[in-house]
Amino acid sequence: MTSEFQIIVIERNILMLSEPFTLLRPIYYLLAVFLLCNFVYVTFLRNKVRASSYVIVNSFFFLIIAAALLFQEGIIVDEFNRSGDCVTFYLTILLGVLFIASFIFQKKKTRGKN
Repeated sequence: MTSEFQIIVIERNILMLSEPFTLLRPIYYLLAVFLLCNFVYVTFLRNKVRASSYVIVNSFFFLIIAAALLFQEGIIVDEFNRSGDCVTFYLTILLGVLFIASFIFQKKKTRGKN
């Protein structure tokens, strides 16, 4: 004998199976923008932009993608009532520090040439 509550729970679970998984969609949008920027650089701006500046811009894009992945991981972990991974947090912090260090060293190098 099933109760009305059990029937509602079963119907809700069946409806949830048909929902698409869209939590990582923003990451794919960021990757598409990143690839579009790389395409524009390779086809139009190769001779106009210095390679060191382009590396800094690519590093910034990777930092943004890492931060978005960390944010989306937090949402997914919260949805499934799990604990997060501290390694991905530390890696994102490391990427931020490396980006700042490379930006500073690139600025010092260009200042030394002038």
